[in-house]
Amino acid sequence: MNSLLENCFSIEEIDREFSKKISLVRDCLELADMDVVGANSFKSLNAEIRDLRFQFKELRDLIKSGNEKVVELQNLVKRLEKLKKRLDHMEENFPAVFKPSVVQKEVNGHAKVACVKNQPAVTKNNRSIEKMQFVTIQEFENVPKYMKGRFKYEQVNKFVEEFNNALEGKYKLLLMSRKELKPAQLKEWQKLKAQENAETKSLYFCTSDDLRDYGNIKLDKASLNIMTILRHCGKVREIRGPGPIIRYTVV
Repeated sequence: MNSLLENCFSIEEIDREFSKKISLVRDCLELADMDVVGANSFKSLNAEIRDLRFQFKELRDLIKSGNEKVVELQNLVKRLEKLKKRLDHMEENFPAVFKPSVVQKEVNGHAKVACVKNQPAVTKNNRSIEKMQFVTIQEFENVPKYMKGRFKYEQVNKFVEEFNNALEGKYKLLLMSRKELKPAQLKEWQKLKAQENAETKSLYFCTSDDLRDYGNIKLDKASLNIMTILRHCGKVREIRGPGPIIRYTVV
């Protein structure tokens, strides 16, 4: 009685609660005079209600489990989307030298597609230009952290690709016959030849000016740090002098 009054805050609420109690007592009095058949039916209904409650509990558990699975799948989709973005980025920035060239030949009247490995650049006089080899994942992982800094594997090999472009542009000119050269080309040819000495014989190299003019590479602090990584990996070495000239030579 006290608990009933404690939960009620007005006369109307007390009246409603008493009405519910009186209605419940009346239902109990009606059920007290129930015959055997009615009692058995009531027991059967009560058992069915218990079964329904149990089934509802199972359904709630299944729904809860399903909701947890949905959350797991949503998280998995997010991870897969991030992975796809990384793979797309890697594919877009994959060094061209690692991509096989596709040529088409005709065999017995039918077109046949074949994959051919990338070859060193060949000039008109059939002399190939030795290029810098790309850094492997193993080599990059072995570079000390203080040297690697925040550089990524793709960035280093992107620089190698640009270096090779500069190398190819420079030596295509140097390997041309002097008879083919126009006056402006001859002047450039003579400037490039002046970089060579006994130590650079049969070697391929670029200076900072070559990288700027033929590869659009500015040897700023970041580029010089990548050069340090490439020296550590045995891809390039420096030949200095006479004077301030530094030749970055392919190993």
